[in-house]
Amino acid sequence: MRVLGSNNNLLFQSKKTLFKQEAMDEINTKWDNAIKRDQPLETKPYDVRTPFERDKNRIMYSEGFDRLRYKTQVFYNPQNDMVSTRSTHTMLVSDIARNICRRLGLNEDLAEAIAQGHDIGHAPFGHDGEKAINKIVQEKELSKFWHEKNSLHMVDDILLLENSKGKQRNLDLTYAVRDGIINHCGEVNQNFIMPRQEFIDLKTINKPAQVEPYTWEGVVVKLSDKIAYLGRDIEDAKKMGILKEKDLKSISKLMEKHLGIPNLEPNNTNIVNLFINDVVNNSSPDKGIGFSKPVANLMDDIKEFNYKNIYLKPKLKQINGKKVDEFIKPVFDYYAGSYEERSLVKNTRKNPVLTLFKSWLVKYVDNPERPKNCENKIIYNIKNPKEYNQAVVDFISGMTDKYLLKVYKFINKKK
Repeated sequence: MRVLGSNNNLLFQSKKTLFKQEAMDEINTKWDNAIKRDQPLETKPYDVRTPFERDKNRIMYSEGFDRLRYKTQVFYNPQNDMVSTRSTHTMLVSDIARNICRRLGLNEDLAEAIAQGHDIGHAPFGHDGEKAINKIVQEKELSKFWHEKNSLHMVDDILLLENSKGKQRNLDLTYAVRDGIINHCGEVNQNFIMPRQEFIDLKTINKPAQVEPYTWEGVVVKLSDKIAYLGRDIEDAKKMGILKEKDLKSISKLMEKHLGIPNLEPNNTNIVNLFINDVVNNSSPDKGIGFSKPVANLMDDIKEFNYKNIYLKPKLKQINGKKVDEFIKPVFDYYAGSYEERSLVKNTRKNPVLTLFKSWLVKYVDNPERPKNCENKIIYNIKNPKEYNQAVVDFISGMTDKYLLKVYKFINKKK
């Protein structure tokens, strides 16, 4: 089975022709829907960027994107500077998606913009942080928290950019990018995926993988997310001493079992190259974007291996002997207990933690203290304590790992 070779230029050229009519561009029948924005962006003279290039830039220049560098991918607060963070993962997904789109003839700008924003709503401490927040929202009878939906919430409602007049505005991304962000969940077992045809209200999506992405590029990002983390997580686990030589040999045996290639090194180079080439070789507008059966089976086996030997390891679930929810819950309780309707947040004097929270919150409420340069959406009715709790959840979900720990240490010193 020839899957690792790079001499596939003729095949790639034929794929470009095959997918030419599928790319999200001006001749695509979905184009008008794909480029819709909630509010039009400021018109800039001589701006030659495409709508999706503008979206990519708006995401990259947001504070949410900056914070990804200090958010967990798999390993909490890694002492090893060469271990991935959420930012590293985002850039890898972007590169893989662009690579696949280039070879299939799809819109690279759109795929890159989706990839840059796909995890921007991830909680601190990754999926364990997500679970910890979910316990809180269930207790407080708020909407279920899942990072794909929260990523859409972030780009729609929370993240702001200053325009040329100094006014803070929402990102107002295109529908196609927003759609790709909320529908990027790749934790499903179907192989070939095709985009849906329906133009739907994205706010009505209430669970991961409820619908497929609206564009082919969104489908590519969905698979690229999976490709990016499987191989890189193995290398990171090796650097952290989680995986030993015998574990790596087990992965080599899986690759030999499915591909018939003995002694293949189970590193990121081989795994990512294998998956990208296989997607390009096997995708078509008739079948969808996907993998050959042997490679799809290999991907499932590697994922199962990673869960057993990396993600579910008890030593990865604690920070200084505590579980993640033992940090997140007290922080939530501290902010939630600081509610005061008239002043929004009580006791901010000489309290940098609450001062920063108030300066963030006041941007999103109808209040005399709201900064004059804020022209973004008002999203909280602060007279409603339940909406205040939602604001606390939103604020915590945007935190980096290290800032959450800083707040935790601060509130424990005050006790």
